[in-house]
Amino acid sequence: MPHAILFSTDPYMLARSLLLAAFAFPITGLVATQLNYLERQLEAYREILSLSEELHDYIERLESTQRQLIQAEKMNALGQLSASIAHEINNPLAGALVYTQLLSKKLGGDSFDREEAIANLSKIEAAVGHCSTLVRGLLDFARQSTPVLQQVAVSDVIDNVMTVVGHQAQMSRVEVAKEGMSPSPEVLADPHQLQQVLTNLVINAIQAMPNGGRLTVRTSADADGQVSVSVEDTGYGIAPENMDKLFTPFFTTKEEVKGVGLGLAVSHGIIERHGGRIEVQSEVGKGTTFTVHLPAYGGGQEPPLS
Repeated sequence: MPHAILFSTDPYMLARSLLLAAFAFPITGLVATQLNYLERQLEAYREILSLSEELHDYIERLESTQRQLIQAEKMNALGQLSASIAHEINNPLAGALVYTQLLSKKLGGDSFDREEAIANLSKIEAAVGHCSTLVRGLLDFARQSTPVLQQVAVSDVIDNVMTVVGHQAQMSRVEVAKEGMSPSPEVLADPHQLQQVLTNLVINAIQAMPNGGRLTVRTSADADGQVSVSVEDTGYGIAPENMDKLFTPFFTTKEEVKGVGLGLAVSHGIIERHGGRIEVQSEVGKGTTFTVHLPAYGGGQEPPLS
């Protein structure tokens, strides 16, 4: 019994009891401290798990919002392009209609000329083919799809952009020039997203020259494994105080509201996710040059996008 030990007259038993107590108290305290530490660690782990789940949900919402912004800006550009291309499609369709009516009239009469009919059919085919190319370009541009990285020739993307925006440049009295390497440099990219970026830059350049001007699209490659695509205009330029705001969402320098100010911000995000960057140089009254830098394609390189 403890009280018997405490009042025992046996010095040996008393010493042994005191020694055991001396060891028991620190060990008990140490065990209690470790248990408290483990409990705090467990609580911290639960909190980390909770924060990780919240972060995962936030990233998913952010990715969803980004996809929606990309598509919204794409549809805005598509609306502008459609209005312009409608005029270009109308002319060849009107010509095809005239030649069809002429053929119908010739077939119904006695003055049918086989060679003339073949020539008219060839003109109809060319007109319809031109319209089909324009419509196909618009559909490819508007398509919403999961980014798919592949080997892309930069010149092919530029040709697709010019097919879609060429008439808009012509109507705005903008001379278009393409300068590039032969063979065309290649990058690992999603062709539709890259086309969206370059289309946005070209549309901005055309709108920066309301009184006409010159638009130059230039491709190059350097020894550091970078491919560059420059879109240069001779427009009104960008004020120095606005240069740092260009890639800010909803910021726009356009007096007429032709968009919601998401084009450059979305383009910047797309290029960054491709492992590249966008640079801009501008001088008020002389023009602006946007340059997209992307890693050159090297078979087997790891794709930047996930």
